[in-house]
Amino acid sequence: MPKLDYDNQNNWLFKTGQMQSPVALESNKAEKIEKQATLKLNYSTNASYVHDNGQGIEIGLSGEAIIDNRLFSLIQFHIHAPSEHLLNNYRFDGEIHFVHQAKDGRTAVIAVFLKAGKTSKTFSQIFNHLNQDQNFVCDLTDLIPENKSYYHYLGSLTTPPLTENVEWYILANPVEVSRQQLAEFHKLYPYNNRQLQSLNGRPVLYCSSTIKN
Repeated sequence: MPKLDYDNQNNWLFKTGQMQSPVALESNKAEKIEKQATLKLNYSTNASYVHDNGQGIEIGLSGEAIIDNRLFSLIQFHIHAPSEHLLNNYRFDGEIHFVHQAKDGRTAVIAVFLKAGKTSKTFSQIFNHLNQDQNFVCDLTDLIPENKSYYHYLGSLTTPPLTENVEWYILANPVEVSRQQLAEFHKLYPYNNRQLQSLNGRPVLYCSSTIKN
């Protein structure tokens, strides 16, 4: 499949909008939410495929997320490296996007930062099944952090068609994958992160929360 041209992002076609992603997150500028919001996740441990989709590595997985008492269905998750969002002017080694959709058509993405460290068994499983339409065990335990505090804002998809009004929930704490695993990813994609976009006055909320698996 032809790869998306990350070297010429200005050529990506999208409607001029004021709510594009990714953005730079700053903890000292985020509005702290005192009410604790809980994201409840119920993801399958049985993945159905791993594809190089021309934009990154995409994994087919079913499941549900309840966000502020609204039900979203997990469509897929995929990997970017390095990270697309910045946190306090720091770019992480990677970023996983869990993409969900509600019955009313709204899209919600839960993002998890990756940093170089210990080997992830799940990451290894993903690469062992690359470009296979074959079921395999995909336990997300080591790809979701124990501390579930997150930043929230309204943005867009980060690849064409760059659709806006996407609900973003970016977990503040990263999970680890090894440098070797990151190197394997970069053999396919030297980088697949979109350039930073302006917040244009959009509020960013910070919530100390618990994600329940």
